Amino acid sequence: MKLKRIKWKLVLFWGWLVILGLAVLILPRAESSAIAFPILVTMLTWFLLSVIALVFYFYRAWRRVAVVPNKAAYVAWMSIQTMFALAGLGGIVWFFLTPS
Repeated sequence: MKLKRIKWKLVLFWGWLVILGLAVLILPRAESSAIAFPILVTMLTWFLLSVIALVFYFYRAWRRVAVVPNKAAYVAWMSIQTMFALAGLGGIVWFFLTPS
């Protein structure tokens, strides 16, 4: 199996669904952190893998600017994608790090 043939977007999407589904099934309703810690570590690991996958995606996409036929539209679209990805990542970090 070659790494280039793996559809990383699907792997990340289903990975998040599995993690959140397991959290719903495994975590107790009481205030217990014994089970929550492994789920939290798994989610943090998956979050970091998602960030790494996004970095590689945007790195490859921005390197293609020189070879695309319509550079202005491509740069505009990649700029929008990059801004939304950064806003999403910043929103997730802000949500979990700010006290409520």
